Amino acid sequence: MTQTRSSDKAPISGATIAHLQTWVGKTQTLHDRVSAREVAGLAATLDRADAPPETGTVLPPLWHWMYFAPVARQSELGPDGHPERGHFLPPVPLPRRMWAGSRLHWNAANSLRVGEEITLHSRIAAVEHKAGRSGDLVFVQVQHECGNASGWAVREAQDLVYRAAAEPGAPAPQPKAAETQAPWQRQITPDPVLLFRYSALTFNSHRI
Repeated sequence: MTQTRSSDKAPISGATIAHLQTWVGKTQTLHDRVSAREVAGLAATLDRADAPPETGTVLPPLWHWMYFAPVARQSELGPDGHPERGHFLPPVPLPRRMWAGSRLHWNAANSLRVGEEITLHSRIAAVEHKAGRSGDLVFVQVQHECGNASGWAVREAQDLVYRAAAEPGAPAPQPKAAETQAPWQRQITPDPVLLFRYSALTFNSHRI
């Protein structure tokens, strides 16, 4: 499907919002396999001294994000490096897409493991429009359930936000300070090489 773009300076019409909301309830199912190579690669990227992963090794929390990457042809990518919208995700006519956050629940009785065939069931749960000081914002919530032959292992509510392009020369927003009272924490200072390796593992062509 060809993505339609309007000027990101013009307000999004009610008819456009209504059209985008027809994506609510749309589903997608993807299949993948937990490969030891990716697990070893991410451990090396994060400078961890883990033992080489073997079949049956438990996948650490959040490492399932390496899998189920959309494989789009080069001609089917949008300007931001993501696959063109209008298939599973709605064709929001705003150029910047950001991952606003996620809430996750793990099944203590079922972990993802190296060597397993895994499945990701996804559903568009909500599409909401808000007008902020910087212009139109469109929030898309996606519900994910990742599992294996034994059932679900991780459930996630993912929030995506779409917004207008940044003004040329506009300063980057200040990042939020890290949590200081967390029960466990580790500080990592990414550099271009680390970000390249991470993007390669996740097949992510969107600039981090």
